[in-house]
Amino acid sequence: MTELALHELRKTYAARGRPSVDAVRGIDLRLRSGELLGLLGPSGCGKSTTLRMIAGLEQVTAGDIRVGGTSVVHLPARRRNIGVAFENYALYPPLTVAENLAFGLSARRRFGRDEIGRRVTAMAERIGISALLAARPAGLSSGQKQRVALARALIREPDVLLLDEPLSHLDAGQRDTTRRELKRIQKDLGHTTILVTHDQEEALSLADRIAVMNDGVIQQLGTPQEIYDAPANLFVADFVGEPAMNLLPGVVEEDRLRLSDAVRMPLPRPLPAGRSVVLGVRPEDLRLTDDGVRATVSAHEPLLEAGLATLALAGVDPPLVVQTGPEVRLERGAAVHVTADRRLTHVFDAETGDALQ
Repeated sequence: MTELALHELRKTYAARGRPSVDAVRGIDLRLRSGELLGLLGPSGCGKSTTLRMIAGLEQVTAGDIRVGGTSVVHLPARRRNIGVAFENYALYPPLTVAENLAFGLSARRRFGRDEIGRRVTAMAERIGISALLAARPAGLSSGQKQRVALARALIREPDVLLLDEPLSHLDAGQRDTTRRELKRIQKDLGHTTILVTHDQEEALSLADRIAVMNDGVIQQLGTPQEIYDAPANLFVADFVGEPAMNLLPGVVEEDRLRLSDAVRMPLPRPLPAGRSVVLGVRPEDLRLTDDGVRATVSAHEPLLEAGLATLALAGVDPPLVVQTGPEVRLERGAAVHVTADRRLTHVFDAETGDALQ
């Protein structure tokens, strides 16, 4: 097992006659040996570029990458001993599954035929693809292809494992099954791993820690619980959570926030009067009560485990989303009252977007 450290990692794309673009802007990260870090963010935020720089597939503009304390930033990809499982699988169509697994070992010329065969058999058994060794990629399902791609990355016994959107092409059932298997395999083998994903469910369920990324910068680094329960800014609060956190802009009036002329909501702590802030509260931390803020039901989705009610507050935009019990049924246009759990609300500065402690 090996530590991985990124120091002031930067990637700038420059084209003649066009302004340069900073895809990654000075990332600092340190992964403990055996840790699985989720690099989470929307498309275009720089997460895949970061992964490609670590793998040696993208030239680094500035900064350093250290694997086990040794800089690899000037080493070609083939000498970094980093395994990568790509989003599009990148399997060789003419080769069987066994030949796909053996290809990298044969190319490195470090092992004899018998040793390669032994490693292929052992890895296939561990990943659960022994029955597929004679098949070719064209005859495999998406889930099977993903397992083969993962096995090919692992068979070289890498110092660091990089997973680029590994579950994005799987259907819901395959995704759940493969996610559980992926977590088991990573913990069993103990590889230091970076999981690049835009799917928050993947990151929250798989990662030991999560780095939320946007616009080439890490917005917050923490455990899944920290990211969910204590978002560092408005971007993280809005991006992490399904359904998303309610974000309500207003002006402080003593211990309450004025959302409109008709609506006030309690604040979790006193703030200077007249300050513009954004109140954040997750749908599951709101309750329909006999008193509280008056609202009108715009829509109600009675889901199996819980329902989701969309409520209109007088003069307030956007509407409020509230999680309801599975037995609740609400008609459109019905008048209700809603109360926020003051202990579980968040306050953000309206200008900077940063959380107010």
